[in-house]
Amino acid sequence: MSSLVLVAESDPFNLGLLSELCSTLGYDVVTAGDGGSVLDAAARQRPNLILMDVSLPELDGFQVLRILKADQNLAGVPVLLVTAEGDEEARRRAVEMGAEDYVTKPYRTFEIQQRLRNVLRFQAAQTASEPGVRDTLDIVDPLTGAGTTSQLHISLDYEFTRAVRYEHPLSCVVVRCGNYGAIAAAIGGGDAQRVLVELATALRGGIRGVDHLFRSAPNEFTILLPETDSRGCRIVVDRLESMTGPALFEDGAEPLPVVGIGSVSYPKRKAADGEALWRLAVASVRVTELADIQLKQGKSQAG
Repeated sequence: MSSLVLVAESDPFNLGLLSELCSTLGYDVVTAGDGGSVLDAAARQRPNLILMDVSLPELDGFQVLRILKADQNLAGVPVLLVTAEGDEEARRRAVEMGAEDYVTKPYRTFEIQQRLRNVLRFQAAQTASEPGVRDTLDIVDPLTGAGTTSQLHISLDYEFTRAVRYEHPLSCVVVRCGNYGAIAAAIGGGDAQRVLVELATALRGGIRGVDHLFRSAPNEFTILLPETDSRGCRIVVDRLESMTGPALFEDGAEPLPVVGIGSVSYPKRKAADGEALWRLAVASVRVTELADIQLKQGKSQAG
């Protein structure tokens, strides 16, 4: 049985996106557009979790939270409050009033996914009678800690739709270890995995907290850069190129990993949807350059 999530957001567009995101993750969803509707929906069917914007009409999120925590039947329902980015006072107040956690606007799909799952898992562990979250969809790659391929495609749809709606830029970067197969063949798959771990760690250190890192293939990572135009994307790519060069793998990897990076930015490059934007980035990885570097390495070793 799936967990029931009550999503409360006054903006119909954001409400639709959040509802679709929760449904994609395997949750049943009910929605509300104002504070009074949240209380009505919760009274009709007790949810497993409430994801609620603090800026609701009629009753705001704080007022609704106060009423929920005073109700004996609903006090145990975990609440994630949505606050504005940088509003430290709102986040402090939310926790003091009993909210289990918070997320910030602009919405970041990976953050929402992780926080929803963490709260529902904790709730299921604490109360045996409550159904826990469905585990059929993993959101974190166990080896590298990056998001999974399935989460990449969910985030692509969400971030691209949001970029089009608000006329904001969106950039996509693909980073590939071009000779990972040769490394695995030379030193074994288990030992070769440390190359991916080191690469993921370097990539994570070169992006912002609001950016998203995913393992999109066995030898490949994809990074989504919300609200980042082509100029900003170029800065990120230059930084990542400097961080993932040969010096990163000087601890004895043989053959030396060869990393290629490709990128594309919307709206500079037109795309029908998030998937199309990602495919353009995949195609832009400099395969020719990777081959040239491998050839030079081979000649150097032969010499």
